[in-house]
Order: sequence, then structure tokens, then C-alpha cells
Amino acid sequence: MPAFSSSKSLIEEISQSHGFAARLWEYRFQKQWKGLVGEVVAAHTWPTRIKFRKLHVAVDNSVWLHQLLYLKATLMENIQAQMEELQLEDIVFRIGELPELREDDVERPAEQVAVSAEAHKTARESTQSVNDDELRDSLTKVIARALSSGQHSK
Repeated sequence: MPAFSSSKSLIEEISQSHGFAARLWEYRFQKQWKGLVGEVVAAHTWPTRIKFRKLHVAVDNSVWLHQLLYLKATLMENIQAQMEELQLEDIVFRIGELPELREDDVERPAEQVAVSAEAHKTARESTQSVNDDELRDSLTKVIARALSSGQHSK
């Protein structure tokens, strides 16, 4: 490793080696969803998780689910063009509940985000294999805030 590395490259390396890269990608999708798929599609959908190179998306009703099956190829192209490094293989649409107030609707500074106990627990579990105490604590706080910011309406 070079003497000086960017914080972005360090975070990516740590997230890959400690198994929470998918959670960071999920957060990134949620944060950028409206810009990736457009305002109309974003109003009826929400990215829920990434598993085995598949993006899972909740859709609010069966009419939109049907329409999205026709738009899948276009959506994949748009997402791949903006997030090449992820290399998704598929998008899986399922009818599900969308959060009432989403991350892309309201921006709040990190210090104003109330961290839920569940988010803190998940973050702690995700970072337990990080040996450096200070780094583990910092990553736990960042991940917990990121998870909680998407849950503030629940």
C-alpha cells in the first residue's frame, strides 16, 4: 500500500475485506435512486438490497411491476453507465412497501440523524472483524448513521 491513500480507497478496501461492501452499495443506491432511474420511476420504487450481483427493488403496485419489466433493460443500462464498478447482472422487482420519507427526499446533516438501536447493532456486527478499535468505532458510527437515515420515517 502506498504511503498516502485516499480515504475513499481505504474505505473501499476495508469494506471489501470485512464484508460490508454490499451495505455501502445499498446505501449509495438509496441515496442516488432518483437520479439513477428518474423521478417518475423513483416515486413508485425503492432499492432494498443487493445480493449475488442482483439489485432487489420494491415496487408499490402490480401495474408498476408489470411496466418495470419492460423498462428493465433501459434501467440496467442507466445504472451500469453511472455505476460501472458494481457490475450488476440483474434487477429483481417485487411488490413491497416503500418508505414514506426517503433519503433522497430530505437531506439532514449527519449529527441530526437519530441512530436506531437496530442500526447500531447491525453496524456493530458489520464491523466486528476490524481489529483497530478506533477505526472500528468510526466505521460503526458512519454505518449506523447511514442505516438510520433511511429508517427515520419508520
